[in-house]
Amino acid sequence: MAILMAITSGSVHSKEPEASGFVMRNHGPFTALVGIPARWPDGTDHAAEFVWNVSNHAMHASGTDVEILQDGETHTLTARFQYPVSPRVRAGVELPWISHSGGSLDSLIDTWHGWFGLPEGIRPQLADDQLDYVIRLNGVDTFRMNESVSGIGDIRLALAVELGKLEKWLGGGGALAGYLSRVPWRMSLTAKLPTGEAEKLTGSGSADIAAGVGWRSPHARGAAVNWWLDLGLVWPGKVDLAAFNVAGQIFYYDAALTWRVVRRFDVIVQVAGHSGVYQGDIATLARPAAQLAVGGLWHITPGIGIRAGIFEDLRAKSAPDFGIELAVIIGRWK
Repeated sequence: MAILMAITSGSVHSKEPEASGFVMRNHGPFTALVGIPARWPDGTDHAAEFVWNVSNHAMHASGTDVEILQDGETHTLTARFQYPVSPRVRAGVELPWISHSGGSLDSLIDTWHGWFGLPEGIRPQLADDQLDYVIRLNGVDTFRMNESVSGIGDIRLALAVELGKLEKWLGGGGALAGYLSRVPWRMSLTAKLPTGEAEKLTGSGSADIAAGVGWRSPHARGAAVNWWLDLGLVWPGKVDLAAFNVAGQIFYYDAALTWRVVRRFDVIVQVAGHSGVYQGDIATLARPAAQLAVGGLWHITPGIGIRAGIFEDLRAKSAPDFGIELAVIIGRWK
């Protein structure tokens, strides 16, 4: 992503609310089983987030031996907590509740796609608000879900270590190098535990490990513009569904730009994606995925905020083609 050469300054306040971005996770019913992390924990003052995400699916794909259908809606409620273990170390935990159903957004999405001229895919061929997730191997259904289910998802644990700034490597050398030298960076480790159930599509049935690095804009009081970039690798375990072979390693990224338009409102533009999650010739699962999120964060007080936005897939069929997030953010522990 582009690195800003300057930070626009606004009024100075004794305590400014922190910037915050979306929980950018691919909620495709089969892809979400693998533990690709969203950005958490971080160096902000946020202590807790309570996030609701709804993702709508309408996709059919086939390969040499395998055919899949995803027609339904996923609602995910996630409680996310972080705690400063030390000035440079933060620990986090995510507790998800996942529900799969026929949903109620199909007609709204058809209207949305019509307004913006977006491709409809197989939507015209599917009944509105039905649930039908299918895996077919050599012409035989090995998995079918057509009744609503819900349950606890795979719990995630995270640890992040702030590593200071880049100044000892990039000091001097002009305005850009000077700006970059003040960029803080960190390393993170995430573990996904097998607390969900594969037959309910709430978990993979095994543990996954991820490690990454991240950078963010230097802290500046009154800054109107902030950014971050996270990169990492996932080493997934097995997924307990027939016909699916998980990739050995999965690359992921998450980048965002936030702009404080007025004192208590930020506009957020965020992009996230990953390399193929599964091996095989089903392109929708084996090729890279990318999503775009656009929305905003309203700082009700410096310690409480409400974040809302909409998601779209940037690569057709690589992720849900429509999603909504609504979150409540709680400030630092006292």
